[in-house]
Amino acid sequence: MPVESNPSASILVVDDNPLITNVLTSLLQSQNYEVTCCKNGEEALTALGDSPVDVIICDVMMPVLDGYGLHEKVRAVPELSHIPFVFLTALSDEKEVLRGREAGADDYVVKPFEPRQLLSLVKGKIVRSRQLQNHSQEQNEQFRKRIIHTLSHEFRTPLVAINTGTELLIEQKSALGEDKTKSLLEAIQRGGLRLERLVNDFMLMQQIEAGVADRLFESRADKKSVSELARSFVESVESSYKEEGFTFTLADRGDAAEAKIYSPQIQDILKRFVENAVKFSGQKKRIEIEVSASPSEVMIEVRDSGIGMNTRKVWEAIEAFNQLGREKLEQQGGGLGLALADRYARINGGRIELQNRKPKGAIARLILPRVTA
Repeated sequence: MPVESNPSASILVVDDNPLITNVLTSLLQSQNYEVTCCKNGEEALTALGDSPVDVIICDVMMPVLDGYGLHEKVRAVPELSHIPFVFLTALSDEKEVLRGREAGADDYVVKPFEPRQLLSLVKGKIVRSRQLQNHSQEQNEQFRKRIIHTLSHEFRTPLVAINTGTELLIEQKSALGEDKTKSLLEAIQRGGLRLERLVNDFMLMQQIEAGVADRLFESRADKKSVSELARSFVESVESSYKEEGFTFTLADRGDAAEAKIYSPQIQDILKRFVENAVKFSGQKKRIEIEVSASPSEVMIEVRDSGIGMNTRKVWEAIEAFNQLGREKLEQQGGGLGLALADRYARINGGRIELQNRKPKGAIARLILPRVTA
């Protein structure tokens, strides 16, 4: 068989039959692939931990851990879940093939196999996998650039306020009256607080990425009354925004619904909803909060009567930390607040929804699975 030019790649062969592993090793090495062989799924997991591969070719029926079990464990590991997985089996039963495809295998090859066909399949998997990886890298690079752009803007704005204010206080202290001095000091304080919030949010996102928030949910989540949580939250925000003239109303239609949640994370989501509503509320300083429930879900909505949102950009804002409506209104915050709310919601098994409200305003909605037992 002529040797074709293949991209440098590593293949993991998992089969308890030495004859099959020897044949596959010779065949794949003839195409310049690096081959690792394991006798069962447990050995394969150990090998993958030491060195991830480009393609997994795996028998279905094996001792210790079979092919289906290995596939399930590989897909559960984020660092390995992208690896193409090809089932190799002597079973030609249509139901068995269907089971493999339903399990999510990238392909299913029945023994005895035709060598050229198998090599073509493997090469195709490698090429496609690398195309996806390149696309993912491009997306990550775009994401990195957006974060840098956001940071540069968000840090620069409060720093200008702080630097300008302190410069005036230093150079024109004697000429400034009491009112002007107080105004400058307040501007410096606002800039410092804004920087503090931004840094804290980015540190929190790093903790979420590291799995800290997931571990907190797993260890501390408990069944809670969503209505009680909402009432407690409204009491706290009423005092926080009292001086700014905001009023809050709570409509409780929650039917005493409960959800398994980690309360601090849910309160953080609601706080970010309210912060967003306050920013875009305009002259109407009234925020409505409502709890409702269905047989399977419980919802908390935060509504305002402000300028609304560009719904086409809402999820872009969440994913890329863009500021909603910046072209219309220069507001503080880089969109990171909604991104953090989205991540916390998913950790608690829920989701968030954002939509415009007629005739004006926006609705931020947290939806959680209802616990009935």
